[in-house]
Order: sequence, then structure tokens, then C-alpha cells
Amino acid sequence: MGMLIGICTTLLFCVWRLFHTLQQGTSYVRRLHQIPCSRCGYFTGDYRLKCAVHPISALTEEAIDCMDYVSSPGCGGLCSQATPSYSPIKELVKG
Repeated sequence: MGMLIGICTTLLFCVWRLFHTLQQGTSYVRRLHQIPCSRCGYFTGDYRLKCAVHPISALTEEAIDCMDYVSSPGCGGLCSQATPSYSPIKELVKG
């Protein structure tokens, strides 16, 4: 009887541990999907220089709240920020 209880307890622990690990993995993947780099205008797609502004933190969790994020033209309605207007800068360069 004691051996049966031990086997059942071990099986229950293994099942609980499996569900716990799956839950942690799911939350980690959700966090990684918040990284906006691939939808940014500064993202180059080149493995040598991933981002022209923040090359070290590009495609890492540090880039989740990137203050320099600019939506790329092909992003459509998925991007959260609008592309900034560069017209004042262009006028200064012309003048």
C-alpha cells in the first residue's frame, strides 16, 4: 500500500511539474513576442548590425520598451507608434 502511494505521489508531482514548466514557457514566449525590433524602421535585418540606433540591445528583452522605435512602412496597423515627421529636419538640411 505504501509503495502505491509513493508511485501515485511521484506521478502527480511529474504531471504538476510538466504543467508548471509549460506555463513558464508560455509566459516567456509571450514576453519575447513583445520585442518590436522586426517591425522597426531602424531594424536592418543584417546579423552584423541588427539595429542602427541600438545594436547591442536589438532583438533582446531590453528592446521591449525602446524609446526610439519607429514603425516600418510595411507594418500596417500592427504597429503601436506612428512614424515621426522628418520634414523640419529636411528643411534645415535644404537651407
